[in-house]
Amino acid sequence: MFSKKAAMEMSMGTIVTIVLLMSVLILGLVFVKNIMCSGIILTDDITASVKNEIKGLFGTNDFGVKCMGEEGQEIKLGDGGRRQIGCMINADETTDYILTIKEVSSLKGTQTELVEKWVLDEGWEGIVSPGQKTVTVMVLDVPKKISDTNLKIEIEEENLNTGNKVTHISYIDFTHVGALTSAVC
Repeated sequence: MFSKKAAMEMSMGTIVTIVLLMSVLILGLVFVKNIMCSGIILTDDITASVKNEIKGLFGTNDFGVKCMGEEGQEIKLGDGGRRQIGCMINADETTDYILTIKEVSSLKGTQTELVEKWVLDEGWEGIVSPGQKTVTVMVLDVPKKISDTNLKIEIEEENLNTGNKVTHISYIDFTHVGALTSAVC
């Protein structure tokens, strides 16, 4: 009779231990997921900071178009998701602009033919009122697990009011963010 009671107590103790271990395991996984996802949120904050840095490129009387990744700016973006390439327009009067992507080429890493397939949307056309405006000229869907890739993007700016055309060259670096981060979030 005592051996049955001891077996019953041991099995209850085992069940309680398994339940506690599973709870700790689940809490640990949630904790790790939250840490990894906060890293992705940080990436979005960095993107916002990049847009603000583009705004900072303009002086009070410096009018025209500036695009991210030009004039020595170092821009690094992660893989595995949609990434926006933008320009800042600073106008002193209402102006019509057309921003056209002329060429996207890979300088290192992923082949240009594959990079061209990343493009979801390109180009921008609109009216800019006096002041600064940030516009998205290209949206890329960058696959996961890419090798480090350096892109050269040629953007043509056409000011419809003056008829002037200017070419902007942007250099953007894409880097792999890691298998664990990609898998978790």
